[in-house]
Amino acid sequence: MVRIWLGDHLIAEYTAEPDRASRYQRVMTPKFTGLRITVDNAAVGSASELPSEQLWPLTVQ
Repeated sequence: MVRIWLGDHLIAEYTAEPDRASRYQRVMTPKFTGLRITVDNAAVGSASELPSEQLWPLTVQ
């Protein structure tokens, strides 16, 4: 589970395999320094699947 935070507010949530989630966190954190990106082993809920890598910049706006 990848979660994107603005302060204490959850602004996006995606499901992804652990390796892919970690890679997303590594790639996106430097691009969006004002946001906190976390990777959790949470149960899959209603979150969308993490899009393909080409679309990653569009996942945080």
